[in-house]
Amino acid sequence: MQPKTIEEVKQAHEAGLMAIEHVEGVGIGADSAGREVIVVYISDPDAAARLPKQIEGFRLRIENLGGPIEAYPE
Repeated sequence: MQPKTIEEVKQAHEAGLMAIEHVEGVGIGADSAGREVIVVYISDPDAAARLPKQIEGFRLRIENLGGPIEAYPE
């Protein structure tokens, strides 16, 4: 069986991550060494404690937005 790509892992777990209070978004990025990571955007630093360190072998990078995401009016 071929290992899952980071895109497949993100897609499989995105809904579960988004269900965690104060998680505002999920993406793909890189760590300081250039390795692929799943990026989780949070609006409250306390949400980080409810997140795993990795999912299916891919590390998570937590980005604190400092507050909720708000859409600009059109």
